[in-house]
Amino acid sequence: MKAVFFITIILACVLTVHAQQNKDDYKTMVDSAITMMYTQFLETSKKQKSWHYLENLYLLNEHDQPLSYVSFSSRFKFINVYDDRNRKVLSKGIYAWKVFTALNKNKFVVTIINFYITYKSRNYSFSNGGGSKTVFEYSCDEDKWKLITFDSRGI
Repeated sequence: MKAVFFITIILACVLTVHAQQNKDDYKTMVDSAITMMYTQFLETSKKQKSWHYLENLYLLNEHDQPLSYVSFSSRFKFINVYDDRNRKVLSKGIYAWKVFTALNKNKFVVTIINFYITYKSRNYSFSNGGGSKTVFEYSCDEDKWKLITFDSRGI
């Protein structure tokens, strides 16, 4: 219950900052979804005393490229998964969040999948470990995007 309240507070702050700075709605919604999932993982890490995961987490877009254009991305590491120079790092395995976005009519969905990525024997392996789905809906009457749902699994 505390985590949901905390996530709501963070989202309100992010959206307030957005209103004051007139940022790009797309970036703000992606950033909000990442922030909410990170907050949940932070709470879990505190309880389990497993800081290593969050300190060594990579953020990727849907094309396995670094996702660095949102403000919250400063808490993550970046890697180009298919760059040959990164095979040594990948051979040891990395944790990464892969962010997918989709717009369907007046709903914008941000899906974040938690992966463990390795490269061995000339093959990439992506193991899914849960994730989240955040849905925003555009209100024409209010002329703004609203958070509808945030659902996370595997945390």
